[in-house]
Parts: sequence; structure tokens; C-alpha cells
Amino acid sequence: MTRSATPTETHPVLGCAAVVTRAVESVADVEPVFMSTGDKERALVELARARDLVDALWLRVVDSADDVAELSGAKDVAAWLAANAKVDRGVAVGAQRLAASLDGDWRATGTAVHAGRVSVAQARVITRCLDDLVAAGREHPECAVSSEVLHRAEATLVELARDHSPSELRRLGEKILSVVAPEVADEAERRQLEAAERKASSATRFFVRRRGDGSSDVSARIPDAVAARLKTYLDAFTSPRTDQGPRSAVLDPATGTKLPFDRLQGEAFCALLECLPADVMPLHGGSATSVVVTIDFEKLRDGVGEGVTLDGTRVTAEHARKLACNAGIIPAVLGTDSEVLDLGRRSRFFTKAQRLKEALEHPSCRADGCSVPATFCEAHHWRTPWSKGGTSDRGDIKLLCPWHHHRAHDTSYLTKHHPDGSVRFHKRR
Repeated sequence: MTRSATPTETHPVLGCAAVVTRAVESVADVEPVFMSTGDKERALVELARARDLVDALWLRVVDSADDVAELSGAKDVAAWLAANAKVDRGVAVGAQRLAASLDGDWRATGTAVHAGRVSVAQARVITRCLDDLVAAGREHPECAVSSEVLHRAEATLVELARDHSPSELRRLGEKILSVVAPEVADEAERRQLEAAERKASSATRFFVRRRGDGSSDVSARIPDAVAARLKTYLDAFTSPRTDQGPRSAVLDPATGTKLPFDRLQGEAFCALLECLPADVMPLHGGSATSVVVTIDFEKLRDGVGEGVTLDGTRVTAEHARKLACNAGIIPAVLGTDSEVLDLGRRSRFFTKAQRLKEALEHPSCRADGCSVPATFCEAHHWRTPWSKGGTSDRGDIKLLCPWHHHRAHDTSYLTKHHPDGSVRFHKRR
């Protein structure tokens, strides 16, 4: 029987809250840094368990607090929490829904949460997995599972929670039917995956916002499968592996410090776009998709001044020279009277055969000490740059990784070509 407080005594739940608050306040000035390693280990585990028990008690109160919302005229308990307890509306809504689930359809999970055997984070994963099974059955009645199967799935997930984190439990939950009902698992999972892909496709978005400082913010929502492909491509640029192991850390030439991984991924995204071949792009404006950079010949040759793309974006001459080395970029080189001297010279693009021959002879980046495989490298006009009239003859090609290719076009570096074909870079003083 649940104990109720008399009008003259504090309710046990309020007493519990007061005790917890006083206990935490009593150690507010205690520095954990002076704890022994063993005490820290126990504290980490015990405090995590205490937090889960407090969260579970809070959910029980949330589930019973409809009268609080009604008394104040709030739409629901979540709205009351957002207004009075400094809880974000989204968090409050999620707590209200989870509390209702634990006291409704998924009581076995709720019992485990209240007993401290399942954390609130694990319970959120379990109920979501079970709700997805129910939703899939509504959308595709032929794949609906019985209440008996649902209860077996819930019991199995509660048991698995003993040894698995929420993220691990989520992956196991996606395959739970294979364990509790293998006879319907394949078809049900196929239907769920198709529904998820349709939902992801309809939610796909892409935005570009110029910051006004020479950079732009890019944000997107894309299907998981596409995101995985993109991540794989970027990883190939940022940390390609060789027989000698992973590539050494890349240093910022300006500071000499190791570049953070998100910076490397951003650089990899830029390099990926530069590697897109124009001949596989769709027609744009009646011709093959290309980026046109307009620049005076003298500026391109001397590496000073700026160029302008068709949409008005300004780029340095140095950047234009870098673009001139890569397929799909057409420099519109202008003379003194702005007449077009050269619109692309498509012959500047090295052929697949030329790249393959070079890769066979030199299986890694030609920069001294760089072990990035040739398959991840870009073709560089080393003898005579394309911007100065060079051609794509066999002897003009050297394969450089994206990092060293940028250094080859960076005027703050001196490039030295050695008789053995290797390349070294030195920062100008």
C-alpha cells in the first residue's frame, strides 16, 4: 500500500527530495580531486545509480501530476515544467511521454526502472524500440506482431539492459524480432527499413549561408546511408592507411600545432569537391557542369590579385591556380582588353592511363616522407604549371596528396624537386 502523508507531516517523496538536496549541498565544497582512485571508482558508479533512481522517482511524479497542470491552467505537465521548473519544453515532453509509457504499455520496463535495474536512458531506448514495432504493425498490418511477442521482446530487452549501454541496447533492439520471433523478423525488418528510408528521403535538406568573412556555413539533413558514404569518403582523405599504418598527424603550417579532426574533415570535404569529374556531372545550362573562374592572365601568372566565379564569389589568384590543376574547373583567362585568351584547355586533364602509370611507378605521394597512397592523390603539373602554359604530357605529372598539393600552390612555401622525383617544401622566411 502506498503511504500518504497526513496534513501535519511531510510527504515521504518531499522528505526524500529534502534529504537528497541536503546531502548534495553538504559536499558542495568537497574537492573530488583529493579522493583516492578506489573512492572515485565507487563514487562514479554509485552517483550514476543514485541519479537514475532520482530520475525514476521524478518520472513517477510527472506521470501523476495532471492535477498540477489543471490547477494552474497549463496545457499539460510538460508545459507546467517548462514554465516553473526551468526545464526545456522538449525535455519535459519527452519525460511526460516516457512516464506514461512506463506506467502504461510497458509496465515491465517501468518496474525495472523503479527497482534500479534499468536506467532512464535505457528505458527510453527500450520503449522507443517497442513503440517502433507497434507503429510498423499499424502501417503494415500483415507484419503486425502479437502482444505476446511484444511482451517477450520487452522482457528480453530489459534483461539485456543489465550488460549493455543505451547505444548498444539500441542496436540490439533493432534486431530484437530475430530473437523473439524469427519467423516474422525478416519481413518486419524490411518494412521498417523501407519506412525509415522513405521518412529520411522526405526530410532531406541542404542549406548554404554565407558568413560574410570569406566562409560559408553548410548544413544538411540526409539519409543515414548517404551520410555513411560521405563519412567514408572524408575518412579516406583524412586518414588513409598504408602498410606502415595510419598517416602521421597533420600540422597547421601557421602554428605548427596538430589540426583538430573536424578541421581535417572540413578540408577533406573541400578536397572531395575538387576531385569530382566534370564528365559525370549533369548538364547545367545546356553544357557540362563546370565552375568558371574569370581572371586576368597576368594575375594568374604572377599569383597576385583575384578572380571571380560566375556567381560573384571572389577568389585569390593563388586559389585560381590551384583550381586550374583539377578537373571540372574552367579558368576563363583574359588578356589586357578582357578578351578571352583561353577557356579551359581541356587537355590539361591527365588521363586515367597517365595516372595509373604514375601510380604504378610511384605508389604514394611524391612529397618526401609522405605515405599517402597514390589512389588518394591528385595529379599536379609540376614541370610547367598549367596557369603558365603547361600541358598534360607524361613528364609533367606528379601525384601529390591533397595536403601537399595545396602546399605546391601555396606561395608562402618554396617547392624543391629532387633528382629522384621526390618533392620537399620549405616555409618562406
